[in-house]
Amino acid sequence: MKISRFIVVSCFSIVLGGLSYQTSSYAEKSQNLTLISQTNNQDNSSNLEAKGKKIIDLFFTQKFQSIPSLFSSQLREEISQDMIKQIWNNTNKQNGNFKGIKDFKQINTPNSDLAVFSLNFDKVTQEWIIIFNKKGEVIGVDIPTNQNIDDISRNFIDSLVSGNSAEARFYLHPFLKENITPKQLQARWDNFVKANGEFKGITRTTVRNGSKGDDTDVVIMDLEFNRNKEEIFVIFDSSKSIIGVDFIQ
Repeated sequence: MKISRFIVVSCFSIVLGGLSYQTSSYAEKSQNLTLISQTNNQDNSSNLEAKGKKIIDLFFTQKFQSIPSLFSSQLREEISQDMIKQIWNNTNKQNGNFKGIKDFKQINTPNSDLAVFSLNFDKVTQEWIIIFNKKGEVIGVDIPTNQNIDDISRNFIDSLVSGNSAEARFYLHPFLKENITPKQLQARWDNFVKANGEFKGITRTTVRNGSKGDDTDVVIMDLEFNRNKEEIFVIFDSSKSIIGVDFIQ
């Protein structure tokens, strides 16, 4: 028996065949990257901060039709206005009214720039991450969720089964969103189905929480296909973002 990967991402680059990155939390990884606001690249930081604030303003004033123009061409094809509206509905229900932006920082990686906004709501303060490519186009957004990791794992698979890869990608860690598009994610699932036959359903899930020294949690999912039964491991960091998906081969 050996462990293979449905999606694998190394620290900064994607490796065909699997998905994961090596550290267990966004906070740990961000310490090893460059905070642009602490360098002399202030112009770039100010530019992305302005773009990020514009997206946030359009989102919370419900001008959903204007948001996709700031996305990359590929992301525009994947995310509909209806999906943006649904995210707004879920956010409003979960967090209460939006009060304002508390803080901003920018994190630079070789493949993208992450604009991290601390947002105040009636019920909570959250960090939202808008991911830009080097052209200054939005290639992803990371929004905290109140779902538990069992539900997230089920929704992740259900989204891929229904062909809604944009929603499935929504659950990935920001460093994975840098490198994998909804179409690429869907293609990997489709290849997985091709190898195992028609997907029949999720028969069982088991949650295994990390130890004190390891803040990664794992959801073990038993999946039934027409020709095979597969056990996959959906790996989460402390922010409930998916950082890996492995399966036994």
